[in-house]
Amino acid sequence: MRTLSAIILGKSISFISRKFNLGGGSAAPGLYALKLDSQLVKKLSSKIPTNIIITGTNGKTTTARMVVHFAKEVGLKVIRNHTGSNLERGIASTLIQNSRLHLRGVKLNDNLGIWELDEFAFNSVALKLKPDLVVFLNVSRDQLDRYGEVDKVVNRWCETLVKLDPRTIVLINADDPNLDKLEKHFKGRVIKFSKKNIKNIKFDGLAGSTFRLTINDKQGLRSDDLKRLTINLPLPGLYHIYDFLAAFYAGHELGFSSQKMISSLKSFRPAFGRVEKLDFGYIFLIKNPAGATQVFQTISPQIKPGDRLLLALNDNLADGTDVSWIWDAQFENLKSQMLNVKCFVSGTRAYDLANRLKYAGFDPKQIKIEPDLENALREARKGLKGHLFILPTYTAMLELQGILTKSGIKKNYWEEN
Repeated sequence: MRTLSAIILGKSISFISRKFNLGGGSAAPGLYALKLDSQLVKKLSSKIPTNIIITGTNGKTTTARMVVHFAKEVGLKVIRNHTGSNLERGIASTLIQNSRLHLRGVKLNDNLGIWELDEFAFNSVALKLKPDLVVFLNVSRDQLDRYGEVDKVVNRWCETLVKLDPRTIVLINADDPNLDKLEKHFKGRVIKFSKKNIKNIKFDGLAGSTFRLTINDKQGLRSDDLKRLTINLPLPGLYHIYDFLAAFYAGHELGFSSQKMISSLKSFRPAFGRVEKLDFGYIFLIKNPAGATQVFQTISPQIKPGDRLLLALNDNLADGTDVSWIWDAQFENLKSQMLNVKCFVSGTRAYDLANRLKYAGFDPKQIKIEPDLENALREARKGLKGHLFILPTYTAMLELQGILTKSGIKKNYWEEN
């Protein structure tokens, strides 16, 4: 009865939230349901045959979305926390929304659960999900007020890995030296992915990249009988190549056809806020030094006369209240492109951001400060002749999604699964 009551409560909150357009019901249903049944995630996820966890500082949403894309191509029914709510309450909310109440109990009709987990949430939620596969993407400085330094994050991962069922498969980015020690703390099978298996990378601006990938067949082919595959990835930047590698190797371990995964990329579309294409520009989420710097490196060569930039910096809890990270992000990478381009700054810490841009070499006369994001977007689009590149932090991105939905430019982000 405790579990049923928790599900009914969560479903009621979710219905009210969406009915009155208060949000997507991605966190609150789980938050309150867990107060009634703290083991809700463990109980409901156990009804799913296969569960995958994806964690790391950057790339979780894109990697998860790509694995979902591959899975659906082979006819699997997938459940995932697609709104990016990656704490336990977000997992619980998703499970609640997909649960079906019957006379004999609760059912979930999904073949595969794909769960993004926050770096710290991993330690408290992973054991409840009992994953068949765990993907570690990377780790870098992020939200110092919550996480502390990188070593603290990795050490806690190691403590959790020791407790994981050794039948779990662990997939690790071998090019991130911070992850090296993870393998030593896990008793089961560890697979590593690396850019070393990639040849002839060619970047095509914001359209994506092409490269050749060499892999060993899952059945264990001889070293002289390797598979060499040509990839056309519709996402820009080196960091998205790593997201693809993680998703591809995860799919490989799930038994998906390599050729089918690769051919399906032509219909893949990124998640909201991650290289999201609009009629008048693009949205690139930035939330920490490493991720922001990669975005700057990707868009800098693409900025042309007539284009504009809109950056929004918030310091809400979900963003991290310590915004000193902007001094580690390499805004200087944009300097040569932005000297004669109008730049709008917004958010709760708009003035801090404007100051950072000034020190990065931006012309103060070209910086327009407007803390209200809706007004900033309106001003940035007024008289726009080129593209508008929008770079928001996490809660600013969610606010932006609401503004775009209200204006009829796009549908609600929680409907984009």
